[in-house]
Amino acid sequence: MTIQITALSVTNKLREIRRAKSLSLKDVELLSNSSIKAVVLGSYERGARSLSVKRAISLAELYQIPVSELFGASPEASPRTSPKLLLDLKLVRSRSKNSEHHYVGKYQDLMRLLEKITYARQDWNGEVISIRESDISTMSLLLRMSEYEVLFWITEESVLLQLKK
Repeated sequence: MTIQITALSVTNKLREIRRAKSLSLKDVELLSNSSIKAVVLGSYERGARSLSVKRAISLAELYQIPVSELFGASPEASPRTSPKLLLDLKLVRSRSKNSEHHYVGKYQDLMRLLEKITYARQDWNGEVISIRESDISTMSLLLRMSEYEVLFWITEESVLLQLKK
């Protein structure tokens, strides 16, 4: 199946990513130190203004996503299953960078896995990440724990935000 990239699909993707990160147009302006004005970003998202490659790269860097994500498949083209676990990605990232944290090694390993999952699933919100039950077995191997121990550990460490039954 080939995916046709249109200006509309790119502008919709821009808006989708910004909203997934819970950012307003004004938030993006502030984050970019006013190099991307809210009114201009709104014009890009509505398709009223053409988006240059340079500006697409700037937005991708600001959103911390690969630039190819802006030109990739639409959500309809790649259906996603419902998540089973919701992890605090910001907390895992923070602890993986804290060399004084007792489990820094485990957090660094976990962060590498979560970055791969983020990229594979195109889950760019940056605050939380959806983990499927099948990912627990991978985490188990990586962290050298049983699946039960992984669930216990992420719960005790307050990394698990939600467990859906």
